[in-house]
Amino acid sequence: MFTEELTAIREAEERSESIRKNVKTEVKRMIEAAKAEAEKILDDEENKAKEIYDTLILEGMNEADSEYEAAIEKAHVDAENMVKAAEEKKDKVIDYIVERIVRSGVNS
Repeated sequence: MFTEELTAIREAEERSESIRKNVKTEVKRMIEAAKAEAEKILDDEENKAKEIYDTLILEGMNEADSEYEAAIEKAHVDAENMVKAAEEKKDKVIDYIVERIVRSGVNS
């Protein structure tokens, strides 16, 4: 009877040790799987963040280009308007200058 109990205890201890080893192995496997999954999630999120960053940079550059082109076009229009205004006043200015030269020559 004692031998049977002793044998049962040893078998229970062996099963316990085997279960402990299996659990330890399974825990290590689960930790490695969790680490791998965490790395994958991190990589995916970094890629998403990079895509968002690249998209926003591209949008910003396009908007800046558009605003630059609009500013250049406005500057051209303003310059053309100034040239037209100067052309319109050119004859008056020439007449004024000629009149001043003639007056100064007559007064001398």
